Amino acid sequence: MDKQEELKKRWDFFQKHHWVSPEFSSSVVFKSWQRCCKHVNPYQWIKPHIVAGYTFNSLLTRHRTTLQVAAIVLEDIYTLSASEPMMLALSDDNGCMLQLEGHPALLEELAQLGLRKGCFWNENMIGTNAVSLCLELNSPVELIMAEHYHKYLHPYAGAAAPFFDLHGKLCGAILLLKRAELYSKESLLIATACAREVELRLHMRSEQLTTNNVLCQRNAVLECMDDGLLAWDENRVITMINLQAANAFNLPLNDTIGKNVHQLIRFSPIILAGIEQQVKLVRKQITVEVLGEFIEALVTLRPLSDNSFLLLIHPLDKIRELAQRQIGRTANITFEDLPAVSKKMRHVITVARRAVKSRVPILLYGEEGVGKLGLAMAIHNESEFKAGPFITLNCGMLHPESMDKEVLGYDEDKGQASKFELAHGGTLYLENIEYLPTGLQSALLKMLKTGLIMRSDSQRLIPVNFQLIASAQSDLALYVSQSRFSRQLYYEISTHEIDIPPLRSRKEDVRFLIDNLLREHGKVNNSFITLEPKALEALVNYSWKGNHSELKNRIEKILLHRKGNVIYFNELPDEIKNNPHANNEEGTPAVLSLDEVERQTIEQAWELYGGKMNEMAKALKIGRTTLWRKINKYGLQPMIS
Repeated sequence: MDKQEELKKRWDFFQKHHWVSPEFSSSVVFKSWQRCCKHVNPYQWIKPHIVAGYTFNSLLTRHRTTLQVAAIVLEDIYTLSASEPMMLALSDDNGCMLQLEGHPALLEELAQLGLRKGCFWNENMIGTNAVSLCLELNSPVELIMAEHYHKYLHPYAGAAAPFFDLHGKLCGAILLLKRAELYSKESLLIATACAREVELRLHMRSEQLTTNNVLCQRNAVLECMDDGLLAWDENRVITMINLQAANAFNLPLNDTIGKNVHQLIRFSPIILAGIEQQVKLVRKQITVEVLGEFIEALVTLRPLSDNSFLLLIHPLDKIRELAQRQIGRTANITFEDLPAVSKKMRHVITVARRAVKSRVPILLYGEEGVGKLGLAMAIHNESEFKAGPFITLNCGMLHPESMDKEVLGYDEDKGQASKFELAHGGTLYLENIEYLPTGLQSALLKMLKTGLIMRSDSQRLIPVNFQLIASAQSDLALYVSQSRFSRQLYYEISTHEIDIPPLRSRKEDVRFLIDNLLREHGKVNNSFITLEPKALEALVNYSWKGNHSELKNRIEKILLHRKGNVIYFNELPDEIKNNPHANNEEGTPAVLSLDEVERQTIEQAWELYGGKMNEMAKALKIGRTTLWRKINKYGLQPMIS
């Protein structure tokens, strides 16, 4: 008995009795037949369900990559076997036919049964078949003739093999179908080879897509990162450079890769040592020579295991900008914000506006609290450096042991930028410049002459450009005559001297400031506050030795302790009511008492000699003990301490 007759006899026996011989009872085909009994009439053919329209297009879109890959494989195999009437088909993981390739006569024959593109090869519709079995078992399967549960499929023999994605997930199956008399054992090998080829191509596509995604992400990072990146291999040949690195080193982006890094860039000794020893160097501020041009840079060197290197060029301007934000002050005062009702103050602003246009250093004179900082901010906001930072440095507050590092910065460890570097592109305001130490005076003078600065522990020249504004409470010319201030530096910074008159000589501005303080307080407290004319006159005529600071402090205290919305003369502090400097009825200033003259002389000596008791006593031509007694007499101990 041949194979065909044996299979037909077994199939007929099962249809009558629904069991088979023991040697066949454990086969996957028999188990499939048992499942099909509940759903399929083996003698009556019902065409399988076919998806079309939007649903089928959605399936094709979802499996677009698989279709692109499988179409090439199916076409190649069919072309090689064109002499044999056969059909090659691609199904998805649910058994839906997505692609058919084969002999027209066989395709038409199968189409009459409804086995066309979009149909489902599942047991519930067409009974046992190679596609459904291979998808269930996840392994290649062949079915010939009467192994099919449905009688209408007995004329055919098929082999199906599944294929999987890179993660082992079932994607679909490849079916090779022939008429039974033309079937050969090689059909299963061909179907399996097709499935493996599709699987391999899908894996390659997946790897390529992953690689492309990584490359796109890498390129996006290189493009968007603030740092420049330069890489070279073990032969010192540049393999990668991003736009930021090209701009930082003034290198042509498209003509740098493939060049020897040492032929383009001359690194500092510390970087050369790091390359030689293959050690990691983090955030080192260096100067490199690129094609004959010296460039300042902050870099990190990272050796890799294959003897190649990465050089990160950190954005020095952004780092400085961040430091400027942390250290600098907000220059929020303009010339329009300054109290300039008086003729004297209007003249000061006129001179300051002229000085701004010259771009040379500006020296401000004035008593403490007179408004030197506000005028410096206004100058900054009208200069060409207004977009840059406003950095302040109080020369009288420098600590002797760390002043060089604090002002000039340093390169050791992670380094710290100098105040001059932080002010680059903006304004540096030096308060109380008369107290600037001699060593720093020399550094400032050299910077003004050359536009270059060196850090405290380095010989590296760093270019800087900013507006310099200095202020002093004492006469710098007197300090120069006593050899306490550099004559050359004085000449450099005193081209434009602006003397801000004390508030006591600008009574119109005093009145203006008082009105503003009353108005602001009234807005906050939703009230209207006025001063008795006599009280206002007393405030205007007060000496205001602390200038703006004292005025604001005293007015706010008066407003806090007021009894009503009208402030009377009797409510003012005694020192204002009994002001010895108030004008007399004829408008001439009152004569100072001898005690007041002596007090002012001691205060002036303190300012001039920085509180050094021996020098003060010698200049006043009195003994040290006498000086202490007078300091106690006039209550000047807080100033001395």
